[in-house]
Amino acid sequence: MPEKRNNETQVQYHRRRAEELKRVRQPWESTWSGLADFIAPHRLRLEAADERAISRKRILDPSGTFAWRTLASGMHSGLTSPARPWFRFATADPELREWGPVKLWVDEVESIERRMFQRSNIYTAFHEGYGDIGLFGQSCGILIEGGDDPLHMIQLLHGRFWIARDGEGRATTLYRMLRWSVEKIVRRFGLDTISSSIRSAYDAGRYDQTFDIWHAIEPRRNRDSGKIDRRNKPFLSNYWEANGNSGDGLLEESGFDSNPIVCPPWLCCGDDNYAQSPGMDTIGDVKSLQAMVRDKLEVIAKLARPPLQGPTSLSGNPMSLLPGAITFVDDPTGKGLRPVMEATPQIAPLTQDIRETRERINAGFYADLFLMLSNMEGIQPRNQMEIAERKEEKLLALGPVLENIYNNQLEPCVDRAFEIGLKRNLFPPPPREIQNERLSVEYISTLAQAQKAVATGAVERLVSFAGQWAAMKPDILDKLDADQSIDVYADMIGAPAAIVVPDDKVQAAREARAQAEQQAKMAEMARTVAPAISAGADAVKAGKDAGVDPAAAQALMAQLGIGRS
Repeated sequence: MPEKRNNETQVQYHRRRAEELKRVRQPWESTWSGLADFIAPHRLRLEAADERAISRKRILDPSGTFAWRTLASGMHSGLTSPARPWFRFATADPELREWGPVKLWVDEVESIERRMFQRSNIYTAFHEGYGDIGLFGQSCGILIEGGDDPLHMIQLLHGRFWIARDGEGRATTLYRMLRWSVEKIVRRFGLDTISSSIRSAYDAGRYDQTFDIWHAIEPRRNRDSGKIDRRNKPFLSNYWEANGNSGDGLLEESGFDSNPIVCPPWLCCGDDNYAQSPGMDTIGDVKSLQAMVRDKLEVIAKLARPPLQGPTSLSGNPMSLLPGAITFVDDPTGKGLRPVMEATPQIAPLTQDIRETRERINAGFYADLFLMLSNMEGIQPRNQMEIAERKEEKLLALGPVLENIYNNQLEPCVDRAFEIGLKRNLFPPPPREIQNERLSVEYISTLAQAQKAVATGAVERLVSFAGQWAAMKPDILDKLDADQSIDVYADMIGAPAAIVVPDDKVQAAREARAQAEQQAKMAEMARTVAPAISAGADAVKAGKDAGVDPAAAQALMAQLGIGRS
């Protein structure tokens, strides 16, 4: 764990740590450059250059760019669509979550936190981040407390930040370089802490002149945990000038109460700080596609305007290749102008190879998963089983990546938003029953539900199999728990909890129905035995009138079964 040495200032420590982080990242930079050049040049800035238009001269066929865009849009709409809820809170005891006051409070907290996300720029940052994950292997952002809006996400460009991860794979250290104008620097840090060079530019009115500023976020090693000021927060947040003098101090010394770094990886190998990506898997095909398209364009050009050869007598004579033009020439050979190549180039094999390469690129970026329904061959409507089987295979391949995003992006964002909401008193007081309970996060986005729905195939096949056997052996259905099957299936497909009746209410409804059926049977029985009871009563009265002992008459009727209900 890096620590500041006794003989160095805070700025000197940060500069030394920055050089160490640069050495760690340096082997990745050439790979990132190749990815950016052929897919998304605007997402990488390795040079400390001023703002300018990004050249795309190496991209002849943008199929790789289109597939990358589809991946980013598909993950955004499938994981964190602002149009529908994508997370919910749960308690350790599911029954407590459904209890009246707790249910109302949790639902209200979920609604407030969703509004916090919608009011901020976090969804725009998420969309950019998914593109970076698919291209470079990770995205990086800083989730801070905003001004009027509770949340604000600072999404970073690759090439301008350096990271280090802890033993659990979570990014805990972030160094980034900012190219800010003099006006922005003075507005943020004031005139008292800036260097003489920035002060001179400000005094001269060069407000748009830019300087490089460093920003570091990392765990604070030496702090007084008994103090709550910004210089003793668990995570430091320090700014300093990149080209300042060795004796210059920090421009700003502050901190965070929790880790604000959001840096999910696509797939980390071992203890690497930087991750692998689909872009790295497809870059070979993307580069090959550019070469094939260049060859195809050359073939088409030769077909349209083939190179010609002719007699030397034409070298000094005016001639024209325009439509309808005539060139007069003395040609003893009688051949005149003719194509250099007599054989016609075959473009069909090249076109087929280009098509196959594009399909591999789409598969590498999972574009075929997100565009599955539109790309499937067949006649509408699609067979549901066919769609389910194809989607199941692709979702299983994407599963580990989604877990990384859940653990390293969505959960930190939801937790930090909850902390900021508590700090700003945005949430109502919790019920007494839940005050000591820890809430967990469940994801109910389209992709999360689709992953769960993969397991529904086993349930459906079991029920279908049991139904087939029930036609021959009805008591086989005793092996199925119908109530539990409904609960399990509803959870797998992410059905709203409100439409599934709790077990206690189901039991009460069944008991009420059984009681009503029993009462109906008793009423029917009463109607059946009423004539016999009436006849027995008349017989007793007649016997009494005739001098017969009533007790003996009642005993006789009892033996005959008359008068008993």
